[in-house]
Amino acid sequence: MTAKNWLAVLCLVAGVPLAAYGLANGALLLALAGLALVLLFWGLVWHWIAGKARPEQPIKPAANAAWGMKDEPPPGAPRQ
Repeated sequence: MTAKNWLAVLCLVAGVPLAAYGLANGALLLALAGLALVLLFWGLVWHWIAGKARPEQPIKPAANAAWGMKDEPPPGAPRQ
């Protein structure tokens, strides 16, 4: 696991109990700190998901783009 993964796990493990303790006991600063850690966790997870959604190899454009043939019927269609 990378350092960013360990940071995400640490944010979740520390943030949830800290936020719960702060919210249960009325300690606003602890609750805000815990919620900020949980929000940082979700940001890191979102960044990871966005990175996995990118293709590993660049997408090659088609040799004959469809926009150049928009007025022509598809291949095999009867001519009118």
